[in-house]
Amino acid sequence: MNIKLHPVLLVAVAGGMLSFSPTAASAAAAYPSVHKRTRQIRRLPERSRRKSRRSVRRAPVVAWKASAREQLAEGKQLQAKGLLNSAIYHYREAVRVEPNWAEAHEALGAALDQKQDLSGAMQEYLLAIRLAPDSAGTYYHLATLLRREGNLKGAVVEFQKSLDLDPNNAEAHNNLGLTYALAGDLNHAIIQFQETIDLKPGWALAHDNLGNALALEGDLKGAISEHRIAIALQPDWPEPHNNLGNTLRQEGDLAGAAKEFRQALKLNPNYAAAHNNLGLVLRLQGNLQGAIAEYRTAVRLNPDYAGAHNNLASALYQEHDWKGASAEYGQVLRLKPNDATAYFNLGLTLAAAGNRQGAMETLQRAHQLDPGNTQYAHAYQRIVKGADSSASSPTALPQNSSEASANKSK
Repeated sequence: MNIKLHPVLLVAVAGGMLSFSPTAASAAAAYPSVHKRTRQIRRLPERSRRKSRRSVRRAPVVAWKASAREQLAEGKQLQAKGLLNSAIYHYREAVRVEPNWAEAHEALGAALDQKQDLSGAMQEYLLAIRLAPDSAGTYYHLATLLRREGNLKGAVVEFQKSLDLDPNNAEAHNNLGLTYALAGDLNHAIIQFQETIDLKPGWALAHDNLGNALALEGDLKGAISEHRIAIALQPDWPEPHNNLGNTLRQEGDLAGAAKEFRQALKLNPNYAAAHNNLGLVLRLQGNLQGAIAEYRTAVRLNPDYAGAHNNLASALYQEHDWKGASAEYGQVLRLKPNDATAYFNLGLTLAAAGNRQGAMETLQRAHQLDPGNTQYAHAYQRIVKGADSSASSPTALPQNSSEASANKSK
């Protein structure tokens, strides 16, 4: 299963794609009845909800030069209008005039971050922290940057520093939970999502994230409950319907799953993952043509959606459309050129089409990429010996959310 977490980060696990939602990384977003689980998990140590656990030293009030303040204000206005390069110019002017002003360095870092200049943003955040080590927001920004770079351990450390300074920040708890989930630490992810809900019980996003984590941990009933709470809180948001549909499918409730996927598509007809997931359910219900139509819609909406290409190829294989299946497995390999399973599936398809040489080459490539998989080696040997390889057939990969999912902060 591939998991999608809503900063739009992808992690491979077994069973589908779950759409977790981060909170926006802007300073404005970051600083502005819990579901009872069926089994006990370790809760966070009790925090004071009145003050930080760290003794905060109040920074002395500094009268920054008027020209620097004007540059910072102008930069913020320009950034709000989407004029990023101009905003960066004014932020640089602010730090030129006042090189020890942490707020200006943080603003410059955030603008560089938004421009995808991650090394420049990192430099500014670290400088801001050196100048003002008790700024929770700067640690928060640095953490989100580290997570995007794939440094999950570093991101956890920085989110925790932010929460030491501001333990009541629900958005930071949500993002720390998301980071733990990306790292595969579901227990701590669940703790953080529950902490988020403690602080902000009416937040649909947090309930949906908790539902995703519970589903990955195998607590399907708890997951269904959380997704339904998210839907009740925000009925016009398609992602919880998609995630609920996936969990219902795992429980074997195909009719209920199809209903949720269709509701997600009613809310967002261009939701590629929901089309893919509906196709998966239709195929399980025996409606192969309906499944193929949904898979085709998914890849039309998102041509780089490897899971949907794979599922379409598998369905076309079942239809004995060897040419169509081969083309779709080719799309999977375009997107994932070192995917041994895709080479294996393409090899079986070529063998079924009578292309023995092509089948041998692709099956050999699958074995080279994953030499420990005996199935690949056995299939290759069967082709070499001229035996029928139809005992093996490509399989559909359930996907739980789209690579194109929008980042939500609600």
